[in-house]
Amino acid sequence: MLASVIIVNFNGRQFLDHCLDAVLNQQLAEPFEVLLVDNGSTDDSLALTRAGYPSVRVIEAGRNLGFAGGNNLGIRAARGRHIVLLNNDTRVRPGWLRALVDAAEANPTAGAIAAKLLFLDPPDTIQNAGSLLLSDGSGADRGFREPDRGQYDKPEEVLGACGASVLYRREMLEDVGSFDETFFMYYEDTDLNWRMRLRGWKVMYEPAAVVDHVHAGSSREWSPFFIFCVDRNRLFMLLKNASARTVVRSYGAFARLAADNMRLVVRGRMGERRPGSRTVPHQTGRKDASRARIHMHVAASLAAHLPEMLVKRSQIRRRRTVPDAAIERWFYPREQWLAR
Repeated sequence: MLASVIIVNFNGRQFLDHCLDAVLNQQLAEPFEVLLVDNGSTDDSLALTRAGYPSVRVIEAGRNLGFAGGNNLGIRAARGRHIVLLNNDTRVRPGWLRALVDAAEANPTAGAIAAKLLFLDPPDTIQNAGSLLLSDGSGADRGFREPDRGQYDKPEEVLGACGASVLYRREMLEDVGSFDETFFMYYEDTDLNWRMRLRGWKVMYEPAAVVDHVHAGSSREWSPFFIFCVDRNRLFMLLKNASARTVVRSYGAFARLAADNMRLVVRGRMGERRPGSRTVPHQTGRKDASRARIHMHVAASLAAHLPEMLVKRSQIRRRRTVPDAAIERWFYPREQWLAR
Protein backbone atom coordinates (compact mmCIF):
# COMPACT_ATOMS: atom_id res chain seq x y z
CA MET A 1 0.00 0.00 0.00
CA LEU A 2 1.46 3.34 -1.04
CA ALA A 3 -0.14 5.58 1.58
CA SER A 4 -2.40 5.51 4.61
CA VAL A 5 -4.55 8.57 5.32
CA ILE A 6 -5.44 8.78 9.01
CA ILE A 7 -8.32 10.97 10.19
CA VAL A 8 -8.92 11.26 13.93
CA ASN A 9 -12.52 12.09 14.81
CA PHE A 10 -14.28 13.16 17.99
CA ASN A 11 -17.92 14.18 17.57
CA GLY A 12 -17.10 15.57 14.13
CA ARG A 13 -20.22 14.45 12.30
CA GLN A 14 -20.74 17.92 10.81
CA PHE A 15 -17.35 17.78 9.06
CA LEU A 16 -17.10 14.17 7.91
CA ASP A 17 -19.09 14.25 4.64
CA HIS A 18 -16.94 17.03 3.16
CA CYS A 19 -13.71 15.57 4.53
CA LEU A 20 -14.21 11.97 3.43
CA ASP A 21 -15.69 12.83 0.03
CA ALA A 22 -12.64 14.95 -0.83
CA VAL A 23 -10.14 12.33 0.39
CA LEU A 24 -11.78 9.40 -1.39
CA ASN A 25 -11.78 11.37 -4.66
CA GLN A 26 -7.97 11.61 -4.62
CA GLN A 27 -6.11 9.78 -7.38
CA LEU A 28 -2.88 7.80 -7.00
CA ALA A 29 -1.13 5.35 -9.30
CA GLU A 30 -0.98 2.82 -6.45
CA PRO A 31 -3.62 1.91 -3.85
CA PHE A 32 -4.05 3.95 -0.70
CA GLU A 33 -6.22 3.42 2.36
CA VAL A 34 -8.26 5.76 4.56
CA LEU A 35 -8.54 5.12 8.29
CA LEU A 36 -10.97 6.88 10.61
CA VAL A 37 -9.90 6.68 14.25
CA ASP A 38 -12.89 7.52 16.42
CA ASN A 39 -12.06 8.89 19.86
CA GLY A 40 -15.25 7.78 21.60
CA SER A 41 -17.72 9.99 19.72
CA THR A 42 -21.25 10.25 21.09
CA ASP A 43 -22.77 11.67 17.90
CA ASP A 44 -23.56 9.53 14.84
CA SER A 45 -20.08 9.79 13.31
CA LEU A 46 -19.58 6.03 13.28
CA ALA A 47 -23.00 5.27 11.81
CA LEU A 48 -22.46 7.84 9.08
CA THR A 49 -19.03 6.49 8.16
CA ARG A 50 -20.01 2.85 8.12
CA ALA A 51 -23.18 3.45 6.11
CA GLY A 52 -21.88 6.01 3.65
CA TYR A 53 -18.18 5.15 3.34
CA PRO A 54 -17.72 1.37 3.54
CA SER A 55 -14.18 1.57 2.10
CA VAL A 56 -12.98 3.56 5.12
CA ARG A 57 -11.36 1.46 7.86
CA VAL A 58 -12.92 2.43 11.18
CA ILE A 59 -10.87 2.06 14.35
CA GLU A 60 -12.76 2.64 17.59
CA ALA A 61 -10.58 3.95 20.39
CA GLY A 62 -13.47 3.70 22.85
CA ARG A 63 -12.45 6.90 24.61
CA ASN A 64 -10.91 10.27 23.82
CA LEU A 65 -7.17 9.70 23.29
CA GLY A 66 -6.61 13.24 22.02
CA PHE A 67 -4.83 14.14 18.82
CA ALA A 68 -1.62 12.40 19.87
CA GLY A 69 -3.06 9.11 21.08
CA GLY A 70 -5.66 8.86 18.33
CA ASN A 71 -3.12 9.36 15.56
CA ASN A 72 -0.68 6.96 17.20
CA LEU A 73 -3.42 4.32 17.22
CA GLY A 74 -3.95 4.92 13.51
CA ILE A 75 -0.23 4.88 12.78
CA ARG A 76 0.11 1.46 14.43
CA ALA A 77 -2.71 0.10 12.28
CA ALA A 78 -1.62 1.75 9.02
CA ARG A 79 -0.26 -0.38 6.17
CA GLY A 80 1.04 2.35 3.87
CA ARG A 81 4.64 3.23 3.06
CA HIS A 82 3.71 6.84 3.77
CA ILE A 83 1.62 7.96 6.74
CA VAL A 84 -0.60 10.94 5.98
CA LEU A 85 -2.45 12.71 8.80
CA LEU A 86 -5.50 14.86 8.15
CA ASN A 87 -7.82 16.73 10.49
CA ASN A 88 -11.50 15.90 10.21
CA ASP A 89 -12.41 19.61 9.81
CA THR A 90 -10.62 19.91 6.46
CA ARG A 91 -11.45 19.70 2.76
CA VAL A 92 -8.51 18.67 0.61
CA ARG A 93 -8.29 19.95 -2.94
CA PRO A 94 -7.73 17.74 -6.02
CA GLY A 95 -4.15 16.52 -6.30
CA TRP A 96 -3.42 16.97 -2.58
CA LEU A 97 -2.39 13.38 -1.87
CA ARG A 98 -0.47 12.93 -5.12
CA ALA A 99 1.52 16.10 -4.40
CA LEU A 100 2.47 14.91 -0.90
CA VAL A 101 3.52 11.45 -2.08
CA ASP A 102 5.46 12.76 -5.08
CA ALA A 103 7.34 15.19 -2.83
CA ALA A 104 8.20 12.40 -0.41
CA GLU A 105 9.43 10.14 -3.21
CA ALA A 106 11.57 12.98 -4.61
CA ASN A 107 13.12 13.85 -1.22
CA PRO A 108 14.35 10.65 0.48
CA THR A 109 15.98 12.56 3.36
CA ALA A 110 12.70 14.31 4.22
CA GLY A 111 11.00 12.87 7.28
CA ALA A 112 7.88 14.93 6.66
CA ILE A 113 6.12 16.82 3.88
CA ALA A 114 4.10 19.87 4.92
CA ALA A 115 0.93 20.78 3.06
CA LYS A 116 -0.39 24.26 2.32
CA LEU A 117 -3.21 24.98 4.77
CA LEU A 118 -5.75 27.69 3.98
CA PHE A 119 -8.58 28.95 6.15
CA LEU A 120 -11.97 27.88 4.88
CA ASP A 121 -13.22 31.24 6.17
CA PRO A 122 -11.97 33.74 5.17
CA PRO A 123 -11.16 31.93 1.91
CA ASP A 124 -7.76 32.05 0.23
CA THR A 125 -6.10 33.12 3.46
CA ILE A 126 -3.06 31.19 4.68
CA GLN A 127 -3.16 29.32 7.95
CA ASN A 128 0.11 27.43 7.62
CA ALA A 129 2.77 27.20 4.90
CA GLY A 130 5.15 25.28 7.11
CA SER A 131 5.69 25.62 10.84
CA LEU A 132 8.05 27.99 12.66
CA LEU A 133 9.77 28.11 16.03
CA LEU A 134 9.99 31.56 17.57
CA SER A 135 13.02 32.67 19.55
CA ASP A 136 11.14 32.19 22.85
CA GLY A 137 10.34 28.58 21.99
CA SER A 138 6.76 29.17 20.85
CA GLY A 139 5.42 27.56 17.71
CA ALA A 140 3.96 29.65 14.89
CA ASP A 141 2.48 29.24 11.41
CA ARG A 142 4.45 30.59 8.48
CA GLY A 143 2.27 33.01 6.52
CA PHE A 144 -0.46 33.06 9.18
CA ARG A 145 -3.46 35.19 8.11
CA GLU A 146 -1.71 36.48 4.99
CA PRO A 147 -3.80 36.60 1.79
CA ASP A 148 -2.65 33.82 -0.50
CA ARG A 149 -1.09 35.70 -3.40
CA GLY A 150 1.34 32.98 -4.42
CA GLN A 151 4.12 34.11 -2.06
CA TYR A 152 4.44 30.55 -0.72
CA ASP A 153 4.09 28.65 -3.98
CA LYS A 154 7.67 27.34 -4.13
CA PRO A 155 8.57 23.89 -2.76
CA GLU A 156 11.26 24.41 -0.14
CA GLU A 157 12.69 23.20 3.13
CA VAL A 158 10.95 24.46 6.26
CA LEU A 159 11.53 23.89 9.94
CA GLY A 160 8.45 21.80 10.53
CA ALA A 161 5.01 20.64 9.43
CA CYS A 162 1.56 21.18 10.92
CA GLY A 163 -0.17 17.98 11.99
CA ALA A 164 -3.49 19.09 10.47
CA SER A 165 -2.22 17.85 7.09
CA VAL A 166 1.18 16.22 6.83
CA LEU A 167 2.92 13.22 5.32
CA TYR A 168 5.33 11.35 7.58
CA ARG A 169 7.83 8.89 6.16
CA ARG A 170 7.44 5.54 7.89
CA GLU A 171 11.21 5.16 8.26
CA MET A 172 11.34 8.49 10.11
CA LEU A 173 8.66 7.39 12.58
CA GLU A 174 10.50 4.12 13.16
CA ASP A 175 13.68 6.10 13.84
CA VAL A 176 12.30 8.99 15.89
CA GLY A 177 9.06 7.65 17.33
CA SER A 178 5.55 9.01 16.93
CA PHE A 179 3.61 11.55 19.00
CA ASP A 180 4.13 12.00 22.72
CA GLU A 181 0.76 10.98 24.16
CA THR A 182 1.32 12.92 27.38
CA PHE A 183 0.73 16.06 25.30
CA PHE A 184 -2.82 14.86 24.46
CA MET A 185 -3.32 17.71 21.97
CA TYR A 186 -1.39 20.78 20.74
CA TYR A 187 2.38 21.07 20.26
CA GLU A 188 2.75 17.32 19.73
CA ASP A 189 3.50 17.98 16.05
CA THR A 190 6.07 20.70 16.91
CA ASP A 191 7.68 18.32 19.39
CA LEU A 192 7.94 15.68 16.66
CA ASN A 193 9.35 18.27 14.24
CA TRP A 194 12.11 19.11 16.73
CA ARG A 195 12.89 15.47 17.47
CA MET A 196 13.18 14.54 13.80
CA ARG A 197 15.38 17.56 13.17
CA LEU A 198 17.71 16.49 15.98
CA ARG A 199 18.02 13.12 14.24
CA GLY A 200 18.96 14.75 10.92
CA TRP A 201 15.66 14.45 9.04
CA LYS A 202 14.50 17.36 6.88
CA VAL A 203 10.99 18.76 6.43
CA MET A 204 9.86 19.87 2.98
CA TYR A 205 6.94 22.14 2.13
CA GLU A 206 4.79 21.20 -0.87
CA PRO A 207 2.50 24.04 -2.03
CA ALA A 208 0.60 21.85 -4.50
CA ALA A 209 -0.91 19.91 -1.57
CA VAL A 210 -3.66 22.39 -0.71
CA VAL A 211 -6.13 21.96 2.16
CA ASP A 212 -9.01 24.17 3.28
CA HIS A 213 -9.30 24.06 7.07
CA VAL A 214 -12.06 25.14 9.46
CA HIS A 215 -9.30 25.51 12.14
CA ALA A 216 -10.07 24.55 15.74
CA GLY A 217 -13.33 23.03 14.54
CA SER A 218 -12.88 20.13 16.96
CA SER A 219 -11.82 22.26 19.94
CA ARG A 220 -12.66 25.77 21.06
CA GLU A 221 -9.71 28.08 20.51
CA TRP A 222 -8.69 30.13 23.58
CA SER A 223 -10.84 28.07 25.92
CA PRO A 224 -9.20 27.38 29.32
CA PHE A 225 -8.39 23.83 28.18
CA PHE A 226 -6.83 25.12 24.95
CA ILE A 227 -4.66 27.62 26.88
CA PHE A 228 -3.65 24.98 29.44
CA CYS A 229 -2.55 22.50 26.75
CA VAL A 230 -0.69 25.12 24.71
CA ASP A 231 1.16 26.63 27.69
CA ARG A 232 2.03 23.30 29.29
CA ASN A 233 2.94 21.43 26.13
CA ARG A 234 5.23 24.20 24.90
CA LEU A 235 7.20 23.83 28.13
CA PHE A 236 7.14 20.03 27.84
CA MET A 237 8.55 20.33 24.30
CA LEU A 238 11.32 22.72 25.35
CA LEU A 239 12.37 20.58 28.29
CA LYS A 240 12.59 17.53 26.04
CA ASN A 241 14.40 19.06 23.07
CA ALA A 242 15.96 22.48 23.64
CA SER A 243 19.40 23.51 24.82
CA ALA A 244 19.78 24.10 28.56
CA ARG A 245 20.07 27.85 27.91
CA THR A 246 16.76 27.95 26.05
CA VAL A 247 15.03 25.84 28.70
CA VAL A 248 16.17 28.13 31.54
CA ARG A 249 15.15 31.27 29.65
CA SER A 250 11.71 29.94 28.71
CA TYR A 251 10.88 28.47 32.13
CA GLY A 252 12.01 31.70 33.78
CA ALA A 253 9.70 33.75 31.54
CA PHE A 254 6.77 31.47 32.37
CA ALA A 255 7.49 31.68 36.11
CA ARG A 256 7.57 35.49 35.98
CA LEU A 257 4.32 35.65 34.02
CA ALA A 258 2.59 33.23 36.39
CA ALA A 259 3.82 35.19 39.42
CA ASP A 260 2.58 38.47 37.95
CA ASN A 261 -0.89 37.05 37.31
CA MET A 262 -1.02 35.57 40.81
CA ARG A 263 -0.10 38.93 42.34
CA LEU A 264 -2.92 40.58 40.44
CA VAL A 265 -5.39 38.04 41.79
CA VAL A 266 -4.13 38.30 45.38
CA ARG A 267 -4.21 42.09 45.28
CA GLY A 268 -7.70 41.99 43.85
CA ARG A 269 -8.94 39.75 46.64
CA MET A 270 -7.24 41.63 49.47
CA GLY A 271 -7.90 45.12 48.12
CA GLU A 272 -5.90 48.08 49.25
CA ARG A 273 -6.55 50.65 51.99
CA ARG A 274 -6.49 54.29 51.10
CA PRO A 275 -5.67 56.76 53.88
CA GLY A 276 -8.84 57.72 55.78
CA SER A 277 -11.08 55.43 53.76
CA ARG A 278 -12.45 51.94 53.72
CA THR A 279 -10.72 49.11 51.86
CA VAL A 280 -11.08 49.52 48.10
CA PRO A 281 -10.76 46.34 46.00
CA HIS A 282 -8.61 46.30 42.91
CA GLN A 283 -10.51 45.89 39.67
CA THR A 284 -8.95 42.52 38.84
CA GLY A 285 -10.74 41.07 35.84
CA ARG A 286 -12.00 37.57 35.42
CA LYS A 287 -9.40 37.08 32.70
CA ASP A 288 -6.53 37.63 35.18
CA ALA A 289 -8.05 35.18 37.64
CA SER A 290 -8.66 32.62 34.91
CA ARG A 291 -5.09 32.89 33.61
CA ALA A 292 -3.74 32.56 37.15
CA ARG A 293 -5.73 29.38 37.71
CA ILE A 294 -4.55 27.97 34.40
CA HIS A 295 -0.93 28.75 35.29
CA MET A 296 -1.37 26.98 38.61
CA HIS A 297 -2.65 23.89 36.77
CA VAL A 298 0.22 24.13 34.29
CA ALA A 299 2.78 24.33 37.11
CA ALA A 300 1.20 21.36 38.89
CA SER A 301 1.22 19.27 35.71
CA LEU A 302 4.83 20.21 34.98
CA ALA A 303 5.84 19.08 38.45
CA ALA A 304 3.89 15.82 38.14
CA HIS A 305 5.46 14.97 34.76
CA LEU A 306 8.96 16.30 35.45
CA PRO A 307 10.62 12.87 35.97
CA GLU A 308 9.00 11.55 32.77
CA MET A 309 10.12 14.52 30.71
CA LEU A 310 13.66 14.42 32.08
CA VAL A 311 13.95 10.76 31.08
CA LYS A 312 12.70 11.60 27.59
CA ARG A 313 15.14 14.52 27.38
CA SER A 314 18.02 12.22 28.27
CA GLN A 315 17.01 9.75 25.57
CA ILE A 316 16.59 12.44 22.92
CA ARG A 317 19.83 14.21 23.76
CA ARG A 318 21.75 10.93 23.73
CA ARG A 319 20.50 10.00 20.25
CA ARG A 320 20.71 13.39 18.52
CA THR A 321 23.01 13.73 15.53
CA VAL A 322 22.49 17.46 14.94
CA PRO A 323 23.77 20.18 17.31
CA ASP A 324 21.44 22.68 18.99
CA ALA A 325 22.95 25.52 16.95
CA ALA A 326 21.66 23.95 13.73
CA ILE A 327 18.10 23.96 15.12
CA GLU A 328 18.39 27.44 16.60
CA ARG A 329 19.38 28.87 13.22
CA TRP A 330 15.77 28.26 12.26
CA PHE A 331 14.42 30.33 15.18
CA TYR A 332 12.29 33.28 14.03
CA PRO A 333 12.69 36.42 16.21
CA ARG A 334 9.59 36.81 18.37
CA GLU A 335 9.71 40.62 18.17
CA GLN A 336 9.70 40.43 14.39
CA TRP A 337 6.81 37.96 14.48
CA LEU A 338 4.72 40.23 16.71
CA ALA A 339 5.54 43.25 14.54
CA ARG A 340 4.22 41.63 11.39
